Amino acid sequence: MEQLDNLIDINKKRGLPRVYRFNQFIRWFTLFFGIAAIAYAIWMIFARIDADSSKFFKFVPFAIMFLALNSVLKNLLSLNSINFTMDRVIFSYIARKSVVIPWTSLKRMELNDSKRKWIRLRFEDNDSEKTFEFTMSFPNMLEIVNSIAEMCPQMEYDEFLEKVIIFPQDKKKTSKKIKKEDQ
Repeated sequence: MEQLDNLIDINKKRGLPRVYRFNQFIRWFTLFFGIAAIAYAIWMIFARIDADSSKFFKFVPFAIMFLALNSVLKNLLSLNSINFTMDRVIFSYIARKSVVIPWTSLKRMELNDSKRKWIRLRFEDNDSEKTFEFTMSFPNMLEIVNSIAEMCPQMEYDEFLEKVIIFPQDKKKTSKKIKKEDQ
């Protein structure tokens, strides 16, 4: 019941503006480590590998570079923070342009149930419908989804999110069930 209470009226309780961030220490450490691995692989290619080196030692720096570059790009291009303000939500990245969505333009929120779980937001921008997707692996996702629902009472939800989002009337139903069970 306490967890339910924390999610109802979350924007009033936590206040606005509010920011949710991916762990910055992990993000920047991973970026630094990836860039260092790429630099080391380049150094190995030019300083340590020659015509007499085995095929394995010729291949290893390229494998290191590929894996490190993949890690660096994922950290640069994945969602870094979600900023809630009174009039909009801002999805920020390190190396991509931020996506700004006014609350009044949000129309639908749904779960994309593929291999990687995504939340898809449908919104209107300049008289055209657009979509924005972000991964469910972002920290505090239940709070984020409930905050968006609270700020957009006009929004539609898919079947899964209707069960996940906690509305004020759900609190009343749950407290009645608990009282009946106690009697």
